[in-house]
Amino acid sequence: MTKLTEHFTLEEFTKSTVASRLKIDNSVPTELMPNIKLTAAKLELVRQALGKPIIITSGYRCPALNARVGGVTTSAHTQGLAVDFHSSFGTPKEICQRLIEAGVQFDKLIQEHNQWVHIGFSPSKNRQIVLTAVKNGGKTVYLNDLV
Repeated sequence: MTKLTEHFTLEEFTKSTVASRLKIDNSVPTELMPNIKLTAAKLELVRQALGKPIIITSGYRCPALNARVGGVTTSAHTQGLAVDFHSSFGTPKEICQRLIEAGVQFDKLIQEHNQWVHIGFSPSKNRQIVLTAVKNGGKTVYLNDLV
């Protein structure tokens, strides 16, 4: 196991049942490792704010994996700057509310379909964008703020 921070490993960022099933190599390119390390460091602050462990369900996604899971080509996941996660802290909305209250710096925080939290970071300027993803007529729609 390649330890990135006290609580996060590289393997947590790259594991994917879809990649395994489709035999997609989801290894992080060397040039993106600084982004992965930045994200892991920021996730330590997320974990600290929640006071509970977080479970990464989707971290880094190589372009092939991102396409197979229906991610947009501009996804921060492909740059190692975003993760989807959940935590025993509470519901995705409660997690998002806590992170905002705690002043955690992020680029984008999305409460997705009331099932998980997406959090993205920027190496330069975190915009503090908060959204809620919902299904509308079979398509994902992003609403401003937490719903």
